[in-house]
Amino acid sequence: MDRRRFLLGVLAGVLPRALAAPRGLRVGVEACPYCFMTILDARHAAQAVNPKGKAFFYDDPACLLDQLNGWGGPSLTAKEVYLADHGASLRSEPKWVPAEKALLYHHPRVRTPMGSGLLAFASREALERHLRERPERQGGRVLTWKEALQEGARRPWVPTDFFPPPAKVP
Repeated sequence: MDRRRFLLGVLAGVLPRALAAPRGLRVGVEACPYCFMTILDARHAAQAVNPKGKAFFYDDPACLLDQLNGWGGPSLTAKEVYLADHGASLRSEPKWVPAEKALLYHHPRVRTPMGSGLLAFASREALERHLRERPERQGGRVLTWKEALQEGARRPWVPTDFFPPPAKVP
């Protein structure tokens, strides 16, 4: 095998995986395309990457779920979706987890940027550790990303009181 074919083969195997990676979030700079809030706490962040490679950052997983389900904002086709692991992330820096591998925890008493009560975790162990540290949050529901999307198709995750009705013009 000549050198050129070898290099092309290596690049063909490595390049697609290198491109499928979460992008960096600039906390305090990036704004959510769904609710237009500036992302101030990376522990609640979510990220979608469109087929052209453009990353969109969300201040709450609920904003991303609602936009993917067509509840508002511009239509979005996501090639990659990542959620910040609430247990491993800092306020200033998320630790991204592919959404398909994450567990979502929903409890109405959990305060999130948009009031959804959704937290994402990389594993069941991380979720259980969080609940041991915060026992007042026990009694919620555990969902997969697919289950959260399906539930979000029936009703929006973001409470409607976050978006007041438009003012009537006389």
